[in-house]
Amino acid sequence: MSIRSAVVLSIVFIVLLPVYLWGRPEIKQNSALREKQESLLKLEGIDALTLVRGTETVRFQKTPDGKLFAVSQPPAAFIPQDLMQAMAALLINAKQVEVVSDNLNDLSQFGLDQPKVTMTIEAKDRPQPIKILFGGENPTRTAIYAEIVGVPKVFLLGRNIEYYQTLMFQWIEGKQGKNA
Repeated sequence: MSIRSAVVLSIVFIVLLPVYLWGRPEIKQNSALREKQESLLKLEGIDALTLVRGTETVRFQKTPDGKLFAVSQPPAAFIPQDLMQAMAALLINAKQVEVVSDNLNDLSQFGLDQPKVTMTIEAKDRPQPIKILFGGENPTRTAIYAEIVGVPKVFLLGRNIEYYQTLMFQWIEGKQGKNA
């Protein structure tokens, strides 16, 4: 390639690049969405997770080797490893979600005045445990209301977290697996 050809191609590239980028607004939208979709809980990992529903408590924590989870409460209970791993992954990968209220004065409209489930997450990289209260369903029944204690907002979280919680309590109650 001659020097003249290289110069001409470079000029064409320099002229057309801004036109190409200007005509692609989705690039700007995607980067704005990625910024907005940062991690909700900012967790590197989960060491222990406790679920409380009424008088029932389920707790699982990392084994001493740090590779697996083991149920510690109730004693001698069983929950499949993949279910515990899925719950932990869901929380670690939870992205920013819709904030439905910045006012915590009337939590009853979200079912958070008497939460259905309280979740406590313990992580080595967090000095304090994270406590999440789960309330009622949204009107379209596609998500549930949640409050992270210490964060003055009501969030809307996907139903999959509620599904995993329900499965864990069913395993503890003997309504899943071989005991069902």
